[in-house]
Amino acid sequence: MARARRTEPRPRRLEALEARQVMSADPLADLLGGAISHHSALDPPPLLQHAALDAPPLVQHSELDLPPLAHHELEEPDFWLDPNDGFTLESQVGQIEQTLASAHLLTGLNTVRDNYGFSGSGQTVAVIDSGIAWDHFALGGGLGSGYRVVGGWDFTENDANPYDDGPSGFHGTHVSGIIGASGGVNSGVAPDVDLVGLRVFSDTGAGYFSWVESALKWVHTNRNAFENPITAVNLSLGTNWNASTVPNWANLEDEFAQLEADGIFISVSAGNDFASYNTPGLSYPAASPYVVPVMSVDDSGSLSYFSQRHTRGIAAPGRFITSTVPDYAGNNNGIADDYASASGTSMAAPYVAGASVLVREAMQFVGMSGITQDMIFDHLTATADTFFDSATNQNYKRLNLGRAIDALMPDDDYGSSVETAYNLGSLGGTLQSQSQMAMNGVIGKLDDADYFTFTAAATGRATFNTAGGTHQFTASWQGMGAAGWSVNSGSGYAMDVVAGQTYTVCLSSSSGLGYYGLNVSFENTFSFTDWGAVGVQQTQSNLTIGGEQWYRLAASRNGYLTVDAVADGANVSIELYNANLQRVAEGGATDRVDVLSTAGTEFYVRVSGTASGVGLRLTNAVAVSGATVHVIGTEGDDAIAFSTGTGGTHNGLSINGLVYAFSTSVYRDLAVSGAGGNDSLVLHGTPQKETVHLGVNSINLTGPGHVLAGSSFESIVVVGMGGGDVAYMYGSSGADTYRTYGDRVVMSGAGYSNRAVGFTMTYGYANGANDVAYMYGSASADTYRSYDNRVIMSGPGYYNSALAFAATHGFADGANDVAFMYDSAGNDVYRAYSDRAIMSGTGYNNRATGFASVTGFASTGNDAAWLHDSAGADQATVRDWGGAIDRALGGRIEARGFDTLLLYGNEGGLNSVDEDAVDYVFSKIGVWS
Repeated sequence: MARARRTEPRPRRLEALEARQVMSADPLADLLGGAISHHSALDPPPLLQHAALDAPPLVQHSELDLPPLAHHELEEPDFWLDPNDGFTLESQVGQIEQTLASAHLLTGLNTVRDNYGFSGSGQTVAVIDSGIAWDHFALGGGLGSGYRVVGGWDFTENDANPYDDGPSGFHGTHVSGIIGASGGVNSGVAPDVDLVGLRVFSDTGAGYFSWVESALKWVHTNRNAFENPITAVNLSLGTNWNASTVPNWANLEDEFAQLEADGIFISVSAGNDFASYNTPGLSYPAASPYVVPVMSVDDSGSLSYFSQRHTRGIAAPGRFITSTVPDYAGNNNGIADDYASASGTSMAAPYVAGASVLVREAMQFVGMSGITQDMIFDHLTATADTFFDSATNQNYKRLNLGRAIDALMPDDDYGSSVETAYNLGSLGGTLQSQSQMAMNGVIGKLDDADYFTFTAAATGRATFNTAGGTHQFTASWQGMGAAGWSVNSGSGYAMDVVAGQTYTVCLSSSSGLGYYGLNVSFENTFSFTDWGAVGVQQTQSNLTIGGEQWYRLAASRNGYLTVDAVADGANVSIELYNANLQRVAEGGATDRVDVLSTAGTEFYVRVSGTASGVGLRLTNAVAVSGATVHVIGTEGDDAIAFSTGTGGTHNGLSINGLVYAFSTSVYRDLAVSGAGGNDSLVLHGTPQKETVHLGVNSINLTGPGHVLAGSSFESIVVVGMGGGDVAYMYGSSGADTYRTYGDRVVMSGAGYSNRAVGFTMTYGYANGANDVAYMYGSASADTYRSYDNRVIMSGPGYYNSALAFAATHGFADGANDVAFMYDSAGNDVYRAYSDRAIMSGTGYNNRATGFASVTGFASTGNDAAWLHDSAGADQATVRDWGGAIDRALGGRIEARGFDTLLLYGNEGGLNSVDEDAVDYVFSKIGVWS
């Protein structure tokens, strides 16, 4: 059940570092000799006036496989956050607030960011704590897919909203900010990592081991349930325990062992009770052999006075750390942008959790696989700073994240300046790229650049192309030679060179680190065939390719320029170069190249291989503007099809068999024109509700967030995909025909034919004096209603209406179909036979054929009805309301409210009149004659 987030100010207290008292009466708690507590103390912000604002209720954001909630209503908690424990504000006077930025200086994180840009992207950290105030701007501002806090579970309230809203809350939000807050001096260790909140403290601050155990199991079950896998878990909590071994009542070991086997890094706060024990040891669960215990150090790098300690742990900043807190724990002004300072090993553990994410990111970058907690922890300790603690006369390890990442990253493989450039030797060749070489390299730092030098053996063009770039690598180039510097960005770089001159090329990355493959080739001056400006779509046929051929062409309009092989293209490959002979696209196995161009831009097509009879199709029909895709047809006959994202990812566009795909998140609208010729358009809608208007040679479709407009099409077919779609069909000023069926409708006339398939409701509008509608039922029970200005055929799943037609014909298609025929306000005539019925009057003529039951209704005017029997033994009925004939073989025709009613029994059979009808007649005429 969703709950409203709290907005009232909470008492401003500092969570005590001292051990909490046991507040449990159950046997497990009696064994503890203490209680589990959060290992932190909150340093309050300045006191402010607060205004309580109503916050909207939260909703669940997860459909993950979640464990059941153990009910504890009648039990004492195993541990809790005690809101009455705490330092007074005055006791904290003189403390120095340590921003995360200064903590990062101590660990070397800033150099990691400056050199490598690692930020935790692609991973998720689970925070087992008091929840996360996911609306905080530095934590993404929301919950679920597309936000930083991607999900979680509240084990205290058994719902999918792990908001940190308890009166004793703040802790989980503070921890989460240390792991991954974004922006400013209080940016977390991994500001791009995703977070999962697992709430194990109730609104009253109470917690249970069963909740923690369930949370650990939840992590294992859902470790791969999100877009980015869970790679680390943080537990900033513990019991009053101080040893190197686990207590005999420890109940989390199986779950820890499972997560360790999963390769998940488990960071646990070491505990804050050193002042009580004054001997090395760890709280539980930090004492577990399956987790990484984390101690706290001050800004000076020495162990904090309160931190429990042990040589198998690692230390990180944990005192006076400023991080994110919920709005109610800050200035309570309704804006989730608050920070507060807190101290404890609770603050150190998330720092190491975030560090594990960056180390894993670096390990993955250099190609390591099967990464485990031991691999990460062993590397952290091997590269850590060693320092002496006079209180225990022992040496401990302190996190040095800068050294840890430096030790993993590869050395520079090529020269990093013009003076140290790697010498490629002499380059020179023919048009067929006689001179080629390939090599591999890496951009291992953000400011890294690889330099290559060569001497041109001939006058021509040297081309450098990167291939197979990994991670964030995006090639950026600089070239220096006799003609000076030139700059270009993209996968390839080409430069005109003169024989005998020496040149230098610099390759760097504009987006981040990554490995790359480098191909270097040399070509001299070449010849080409000029194809001129490309029309909307044209084909160059019967080409003979021997080795390679070059063709020059120019875009005739803004938009995509596409070249693809349509005949005998299996043995050739296609590449597209710009006017500077820099390759901008290559077809590979697809025999197709695409480039987004502007009108008048020239390109060169290189076709290589050996083949004859090759056909290349040149298309310049598609353009994009904002969120709209624009398509124009040729002056010939075109077949264009469009699918509005039915696959969930792309809009699919086909122009005479040439297919384009556009992301539905970027391009939502379509504008298409068939231009000249006899053109057809086939359009598939989405599963959402859409409305279509089909006119003469035109269509307009609207749906949630998208609009599609088409014109100049002689044939249009639109297919509804569910969602209660509605279609409006409009005729021309000439004689049109409108046909409706249970699953489709068709409006056609001179020069056009429009079809709507699979629509829930359709409306056809006549626009001429001679328009006719034919309305067919389905195989189910259908109802036909006719009026002087409209007719309706409906049945299960469909509703078809025809309006203002001069003549309409309704056809039954089942044994249980019924028809109701209504007159106009004038003088009307109703004729009903055994197989058909006709209602007609001024300006309209409606016919119903094959219906089991037909009823005609008269209103005003001087109306007349004629009812005719069948060839069988029928029975007539006459009453005040009118009359009816029940056919011998089933079915009934009926007339109600008519001024004149005639019943005919001259088709044969032994007809009869029911007794009540006889009595009614006698009552009216008094004599039988």
